[in-house]
Amino acid sequence: MVGMNACLPFLPLYVRALGVTDFAEAQRWTGLVYAGAFMLSIFTVPLWGALGDKYGRKLMIIRAIFGLTLAMFLMGFVQNVWQLFILRLFQGGVSGFIPASISLVSTSAPENKRGWAISVIQTAISAGTVIGPLLGGAIADAFGVRSLFYLVSALCFLSGIVVVMYVEEAPRETDEKAAPTLHDTLRFAWGTPILRGLLLTLILIQAAFNFTPSILAYFMEAKGAPAALLATITGAAVGVVGVIIVIFAPIWGRMSDKRGFIWVMVRVLPWLGLATMLQALVPRYEWIFPLRVLIGIFAGAAIPTLYAALSNNTPSERNGSIMGLASSATLIGGLFAPILCGALASHVGMEWCFALSGALFLMALPGIMEMRKYYTSLKV
Repeated sequence: MVGMNACLPFLPLYVRALGVTDFAEAQRWTGLVYAGAFMLSIFTVPLWGALGDKYGRKLMIIRAIFGLTLAMFLMGFVQNVWQLFILRLFQGGVSGFIPASISLVSTSAPENKRGWAISVIQTAISAGTVIGPLLGGAIADAFGVRSLFYLVSALCFLSGIVVVMYVEEAPRETDEKAAPTLHDTLRFAWGTPILRGLLLTLILIQAAFNFTPSILAYFMEAKGAPAALLATITGAAVGVVGVIIVIFAPIWGRMSDKRGFIWVMVRVLPWLGLATMLQALVPRYEWIFPLRVLIGIFAGAAIPTLYAALSNNTPSERNGSIMGLASSATLIGGLFAPILCGALASHVGMEWCFALSGALFLMALPGIMEMRKYYTSLKV
C-alpha cells in the first residue's frame, strides 16, 4: 500500500507528462486512467475469490502481488496515455490482493473479533496511504512522476517475498470439491437480503470515496498550490486522511463488534457527506486540510464495518467468494466514479465533483436504515 499510494495520487500529473496538455482533456483522460484498473477487475476479482476458496487465499495473494509488480514496472516505460490506460486494464485483471487478504484474516479471526481484525487490516492499508503519498510526492517533485512506478514495482516485489516466506494459511475445513461455484455464490448473495443490501451499499460508498482522487492534484493547483511543490502538497492532502484512519479505524472496529454495523454507519455517513461537500467551498488549498482530517476520522469506519458485517453473515465455505463479490462491488463504484468525475469537472467545474461525492455518502443512509428489519438475524 505504500507503493500503490506513492503513485496513484499523481496519475493526473503523469497524464499531463505524457502529452495531454489541454486541461479539460487531461481531466477526462485522468478519469479513464483511474477507472481502467476497475474495468476488468469487476469480472476477475470474484473469479479469484472463488479460486481462493478452492485452492487457498495465500496463493491468490501471491498471484495478485506479483501481477501488480509487473504492471507497475511496465507503466514506468509507457510513452503515451493509451499505453498507460492498457496497463491499468492489465493491473485490474490481475488484481485481488486486498480482498484475498481480508478473506484470509476474516476466516482466521474468532467470530467475535472479526470487526477488530479487519480494522487492523484497514489500519495497515491506511498506514500505506500515509507514507505512500508523502514519499511519492517528494520523489515526484525531485525526480519526476515516472520514477515512482519503478519504486512501486520494487516495493510490491519485496511484499510478495514477505508473503511467500512468512504468511501461513490454516488448512481449509471444506473439501475442494464442495467449494461453491461463482454462479452459486451470486445466487446466494442476491437471494440473501442482508448480503444484497450490504453489497449495494458498498457500491455507493466506494463510488463516493473514488469520485474526487482523480482531480485532487488539479484542484489543489487551481486553489493556489505552488507548482514546484504540487505533488508534495497533494500527497500531504491524501496522507493526512490515512494518518487519522490509522488512529480511528481500530476504535470503530471495536464499536462495530460491540454495537453492530448499523449503529456505526448511521453515525459516520452524515459526517462523511458533509465534510466531503464542504471541500467544494474552500477558498485556498490550505483550507482543505482540516476537512481531510474530519474525513479521516470517519472514513476508517465505513468499508471495514461493511466487510465485517458481510463476513459475519456468510458461511465460512463461501467467505472468499463473498469477499470477492464485495471487492467487485467496490470496484463498480471505483469504475464509474472517476469517469463521471472527469466528465463533470471538464464541463461544469471540479467543485461539483466534491458536492456529488458527498451526496453519495448521504444516499447510502436510507439503505442502511432499511437493514434494521433484518437486524434480529445479524450476528454483529
